[in-house]
Amino acid sequence: MRKYTYMLLAISMILFTAQSCFQDLGQNPPFDYPEEPPKPPISEDGQIFYMAFNDNYKDVKSNKDATKIGNPTFAEGKVEKAYAGAKDGYLTFKLSDLSAPLGSAVSVGFWYKVNGNPDRAGLVVIGPVSEGASANAQNNRTSGFRIFRENAGGKQRIKANVGNGTADAWLDGGEKGDIDPTISPWKYITLVLTEGKAFFYIDGEEVASSDLSKISWAGCDIMSIGSGEPRFNEWGHLSDNSLIDELRIYNRALTAAQIKDIVNHDTE
Repeated sequence: MRKYTYMLLAISMILFTAQSCFQDLGQNPPFDYPEEPPKPPISEDGQIFYMAFNDNYKDVKSNKDATKIGNPTFAEGKVEKAYAGAKDGYLTFKLSDLSAPLGSAVSVGFWYKVNGNPDRAGLVVIGPVSEGASANAQNNRTSGFRIFRENAGGKQRIKANVGNGTADAWLDGGEKGDIDPTISPWKYITLVLTEGKAFFYIDGEEVASSDLSKISWAGCDIMSIGSGEPRFNEWGHLSDNSLIDELRIYNRALTAAQIKDIVNHDTE
């Protein structure tokens, strides 16, 4: 008899538990399961420029708009929408509109999805006028920087050039800077400038470095986005049909780990 009593008690407990579960499923209001906490935002420490390209060409930090040349548009980006280049199209942004002046420690980072046609182009350029040269032969590399791409055996090699006031330094990592345009993955491009050294990264991995006494901004008054025009065009680094997203400039030198944090944040 006792055995059957225990069995009845066990069955009663099971039925009670099942009923409670079904009641939870149908309760009003329903049970709210805890959501995953939101990702921490990307650090804005030292950030002086941020253009997200979500239906506008506005710098969030200064609330100033870039000037549009030609007919670049927008496309699906790495994060929401992105700048979509077009033939003879690009943006310029006055450096005087930056929320703070450029200093001797600077980091420039952005997402990039390459279109290999044309087979060379400018990506982001800040440079001075080549005095005495024609408008289509501008190539003064003694100050500012130039981030650009060129054909390398069918791939596109991303590289950079930096001026110290009297001469320039190259950041060319060879095959480490190559992107296959037939696959065209999103890549995070970063140029980091310090007093003494310049570094070039793709997805937070160092591609190249060079000695740099100190970046010079002499004669630099505009930034070009999506082309080498109008200050770096002599070698044919003109408009870029590629996609550019989440362009950020910091007045500090980001570390490789901090760059990877940005990559992970935008990828997860």
